[in-house]
Amino acid sequence: MELYYHGAGKTCSFFEGWYFKHVSAKHTLILIPALHRDKKGRQSASLQIIADGRSFFIPFAGKDIEADPKRLCIRLGQNYFTSRGCRLHLDTHELTVRGHIHYGPLLPPRRSFMGPFRHLPLPCFHRVISLSHSINGHILWGGEKWSFHRGRGYIETDWGHSFPSSYVWAQCSFPSSSSPNKEVRPAETGSVMFTAADLKLGRHRLTACSSLVACGGRQYRLSTDQGAKLAHCGGRRIALRQGDYTLQLILSQDSSLALKAPNSGTMKRTVYENPRCLMRCILTKGAQVLFDETGETGSYEKVPSGI
Repeated sequence: MELYYHGAGKTCSFFEGWYFKHVSAKHTLILIPALHRDKKGRQSASLQIIADGRSFFIPFAGKDIEADPKRLCIRLGQNYFTSRGCRLHLDTHELTVRGHIHYGPLLPPRRSFMGPFRHLPLPCFHRVISLSHSINGHILWGGEKWSFHRGRGYIETDWGHSFPSSYVWAQCSFPSSSSPNKEVRPAETGSVMFTAADLKLGRHRLTACSSLVACGGRQYRLSTDQGAKLAHCGGRRIALRQGDYTLQLILSQDSSLALKAPNSGTMKRTVYENPRCLMRCILTKGAQVLFDETGETGSYEKVPSGI
């Protein structure tokens, strides 16, 4: 059984964060509750928020966070994050947020995203919890009402002690163009998630890649352990090849926002994420086009050096 919380028994240099993405026609709301333990075992917690072109880091005491290993259920202060939705109750000097966003059925991967890499002693592990799901509800951002009626959601989680030294991450959902005026079931949507990370395995260095494309009720996984090779990763284009399959992601260049990232269990590193951009996803098998869609709700991170 895959766990939703991996921190039990961890005494130092540990972090775990959960990434909840919510998008509607007008708004983007990304919520990242996290716990972190430094080298001396001191625990703290945080909530990072990306909301329509702004980012916030809200610290919490370590006692303010609880997480259930057996199900997706996180409490951070008066804020709750579960497989059925999230409830926000925030009051800081920067912002006041209230609201409840409900989730439809989640779309989990049919196979482990990391494959056999999940058994190696890596600095960070990654799990996709839902490739795409419907969302409904609203929040009050200050005095403004933000509606997420018929929006889309995405959930993932990371844990370990540090993010990789360099990596690329991209995600986008593509609602079915044939059904714009009705509630869209997960199987009718397209979704892509891609990551590449520079890993050190003993004396060797490796750029490990993994991707998931959900479309037409099927899921396609292209990954290093299955023979995938990163053919291109520069400018606005990513290309991954595995046998007859080719995955291409073409991104627009929009502004990025600063986020805190873990390093030896503490959130002292800064990375930058583009939370909402145009993203085209093309998946082919030989000359056959399996999927070719452009979405307006792509998200993208690239931490340069080795990739």
